Amino acid sequence: MKSFYHTRYRFYKPDQKEHTIFAISDIHFSERTSDSLGQLAQKIEQIKPAVVTISGDLVDSLESIDSSLELKRLKAWLKRIGQAAPVFLCIGNHDYYRKAPDYKPGISSKKRHYIADPNPVIFDEIRKIDNIHLLDDEVYEDREFLIYGLTLPPEYYEFDYITEKQGNIFKPGNEDANVLIDKLSTMSQTIAKFPKHKTKILLIHSPVHLSNQTVKSYLDNFDFVIAGHMHNGVVPPLINEAWRSKRGFLTPSKHLFKDFNTRTGLYDNNLIVLGAVTTIQKGAGRLAWLNNAFPVNYTTIETSHKEVYSRKPDIYKKYEKWH
Repeated sequence: MKSFYHTRYRFYKPDQKEHTIFAISDIHFSERTSDSLGQLAQKIEQIKPAVVTISGDLVDSLESIDSSLELKRLKAWLKRIGQAAPVFLCIGNHDYYRKAPDYKPGISSKKRHYIADPNPVIFDEIRKIDNIHLLDDEVYEDREFLIYGLTLPPEYYEFDYITEKQGNIFKPGNEDANVLIDKLSTMSQTIAKFPKHKTKILLIHSPVHLSNQTVKSYLDNFDFVIAGHMHNGVVPPLINEAWRSKRGFLTPSKHLFKDFNTRTGLYDNNLIVLGAVTTIQKGAGRLAWLNNAFPVNYTTIETSHKEVYSRKPDIYKKYEKWH
């Protein structure tokens, strides 16, 4: 039976208003995600958070919403959750993937099966929906929140229109830290000051280099840095409970058993790595049926005036049945 995996954090923030952030990532929207989306919408309506954040990979790949029916279904879901709370999205790598014209499922080759489309029509469609904020290297600010959505471009993932570094499961490619540092430097010029009384959130898809000392110097002024991408290392539920390592089985870049901020959890005091809504996406082909064994992950982040949380955040994780 499909279930949720709920991770809750409570942080002591005496200068900020008490509120709840509902955070999800890696929805990988396709025709297989309808049950998950309906259940998630119910959870959001039940919890009534101050804001909802989505840390990238809203879609599995762009052809998932080429059909007008599928695009309408995705927009209807976004409209529904936008009626419950303001929604903020950053862009993930799958949000600009499209199958190459010569793509042949099941054929192994050195040719890249996907191409990048960094400016898909879906971005404009999303921006038209009330209360939905797609932050593409942009900042949102109101009386309570400052939220920045940082876009990691195709070259960060060593992926462009022509080539990528070839790799396999034993010698995978790596994400480019220099691209990230350049992006953070530009961001720091955009956000000149970080008001103490506002909850400051950075939405970024990949957490791979976020514990790098140079990178961390740009992140210290955020209350929360919320990332996804890692799918909890694709660790099955029973093993997930027994195995407390920060390592996962497999990362999106095909690293095996690597400690790259892989598992769902709190890192470096303000970095929160989310599990995925859809752990095994449709693009995985025949392996996608395994997704039925994984829960839908969501996280709530609460700011509190209770001093008991000043020593360390209150954290719990539990499975919840669907309604």
